[in-house]
Amino acid sequence: MSKAEYWVTLDSNRIQCRLCPHACILADGECGCCKVRINAGGELALPFYSHISSVALDPIEKKPLRHFLPGTRTFSIGFWHCSMRCPFCQNWEIAHPPSWYPRSIMPEELVRMALKSGSPSISFTYSEPTIHIEYVKECMSLAHEKGLATILVTNGNLLAGPARDILSLTDATNVDLKCYSAKTYHSTLGGELEVVKQFIQIAFRACHVEVTSLVVPGILDSEDQMEGIAAFLSGISRDLPLHITAYRPEYHWTEPPMSADRMKLIAKPAFALLNNVYLSVPYFLRKPY
Repeated sequence: MSKAEYWVTLDSNRIQCRLCPHACILADGECGCCKVRINAGGELALPFYSHISSVALDPIEKKPLRHFLPGTRTFSIGFWHCSMRCPFCQNWEIAHPPSWYPRSIMPEELVRMALKSGSPSISFTYSEPTIHIEYVKECMSLAHEKGLATILVTNGNLLAGPARDILSLTDATNVDLKCYSAKTYHSTLGGELEVVKQFIQIAFRACHVEVTSLVVPGILDSEDQMEGIAAFLSGISRDLPLHITAYRPEYHWTEPPMSADRMKLIAKPAFALLNNVYLSVPYFLRKPY
């Protein structure tokens, strides 16, 4: 197995991962909460290195990015597993897979595939790419050598050191800001709000940034929550784009999605505080003509 970065040695053959705020302490043979980083004989190893779940050529607006290479397609790849446990996960089949198939694409081959696609960019997306940071950084470096732009679509639940490392190789990122409650982030989603906010701040200094907030009943479902998100982002820049999207019932969350009218009310504070807000209401929520 490939060796990981971002860990320290403890006693009794134990190690501690220092990639995300979970900071998992692992005995020999144990894997972290992300399921893709394991203590192998006192060293942190990567059993899922180069394992790819998905490959597609997407409109860049699907990431979503509205202010970076608009109108182009981006060569997109997905991985397995995640560093968070959102019960409404929209990509749970690959983020929390009951099973998976081993498909390995080494960085050199991945970049060749991206070049062959004719896309000007390569996106690391779908499930959480930062838990595969060693692979992603290698791919990003090779992509830049070949003139490809790099895009990171992430939950932002990453400690500052690794965040700076990967963002230094990133041309554009879309970060999920899932709600504005530290308690909900920690207890329900398995992340840390302050860490995600810090990631967005670091990203703004390193590359192009856009943010996505998914309107989910019981998670992000009020004007107060949206006002908190928008106020934080406007404190960085009023021009920072925010995408407000509707969830569909998936994984363990069965609550019906918000109506189009309710989504518009929830989004209202964002329009007052930010210059670039994109509210996406799916066709099945829209009123008939």
